[in-house]
Amino acid sequence: MSALDVADLMERLSRRLGGAGLERVEATLRAVAGEAPAPAPTAPLHEPTRLCFPGLRAAPWHDPASLPWAAAVQRETDAVRAELQALLQAEAAFYPYEDPYTLELGWRGWDTFVLYRKGRPHPANADRCPRTMAALAATPRAVRQGMFSRLRPGAHLAPHTGGVNVVLTCHLPLVVPEGCGLRVGGELRPWREGELAVFDDSFVHEAFNRGTADRLVLLWDIWHPDLAPVEIAALELLFPVFDRVMREMAA
Repeated sequence: MSALDVADLMERLSRRLGGAGLERVEATLRAVAGEAPAPAPTAPLHEPTRLCFPGLRAAPWHDPASLPWAAAVQRETDAVRAELQALLQAEAAFYPYEDPYTLELGWRGWDTFVLYRKGRPHPANADRCPRTMAALAATPRAVRQGMFSRLRPGAHLAPHTGGVNVVLTCHLPLVVPEGCGLRVGGELRPWREGELAVFDDSFVHEAFNRGTADRLVLLWDIWHPDLAPVEIAALELLFPVFDRVMREMAA
């Protein structure tokens, strides 16, 4: 385990954010540093193996109706789809999915057009998708990733876990042929065009395209709704530290 000076990190956070409300952040840091055990998973197939923040609701699927911004994003489906189709018609380059922590390439048949990474817009790609970026900006966007995600016919993303429970993954389905599905925590659901899907990818999950055409979604992360604003601010500052530790663990 990489050495972390928890006391130093907490002192810096306290100076930036004040000392109140950071107890769960400190507990998370101590677990990452190996000074305390990580919280035990409380649900089947829940595997936050990289980063487990205590006290967050562990549910594989989250109801979009509980998110105040969800309806507005869904209303942008046609505009987002139009920007994606313009990219495809221009033969914009899509690249194999890259794990945001280990930088390893993903599964065959899964490629992406990155819009932002680590909270920062892609310098060229984002400018080509202004309506999409505006829709994303209306959400509590996390620091991990946002992209157009393409799953080719015959592709199967075998069961795996994102391993981090502080974010939820959002899919806005744009083009969904027959024969596609997403299983999270053992529950299989289809994508439906224009209907937001929100799930916790620290649960074991898998996706497949058994159809004859590409499945295309807008994919991005949001902060877990059980996090307090001061905790989110702390995590935004700490994610470069977590990235380094997770890469060292993967190595």
